[in-house]
Amino acid sequence: MNERIRPDVDLVTELRGDITFGPFANPYMKSIIRAFGKKAFERSSACAEFESFVRQVLKIAPGDSNLISGECCLEIGTFYGITAVLLSQFFERVICVSLDLEADRLMKYRIVEHLGIDNIYFCDAENRSVKTAAIRGATFDFAYVDGDHTNDTETDFALVERCGRVLLHEYWPLQPSVWNLVNELPQHEVTRANFDCLAYWDGKPRGR
Repeated sequence: MNERIRPDVDLVTELRGDITFGPFANPYMKSIIRAFGKKAFERSSACAEFESFVRQVLKIAPGDSNLISGECCLEIGTFYGITAVLLSQFFERVICVSLDLEADRLMKYRIVEHLGIDNIYFCDAENRSVKTAAIRGATFDFAYVDGDHTNDTETDFALVERCGRVLLHEYWPLQPSVWNLVNELPQHEVTRANFDCLAYWDGKPRGR
């Protein structure tokens, strides 16, 4: 079995006590780390402020029983599917379009099956042309962009901005493509996370 999809047995067996605070207190996150260990969270943007920031921009108050805030979220860049799992709480369905290695694709399917989630749909694109076609053919009212930031930030944003609500990962000076894009948007339409490299745009698509 590929090392990247084998549970980290040491971490799984050595966790003691309940997880009652922070991002891993979420029942999904807790179940994933206990079943798959830390390997499942490699390259994941879900391990800090992600869920709390999503709740903030979607205006979901603590204790709200109805978490659904939209019909469809489109995610670009899925890897092991952790953020898709969290987003599935807030949308009727989540469509994930990504360019991943074959070995890396297996983990997200295992995780979603383990959790029993049935509103996540994976589109494993073979190349950028397939990815582009899939996104253009999709209907969605929210997007999370976490793909190839170095090469695809501008084109990915252009593909999804029609929905008017876009969350972007790696908004920090270490990723100039995302940093510059967000800083060039109308700033009254942008919300930034306090302690994580996330930025949210809620506005009118650019005319181009």
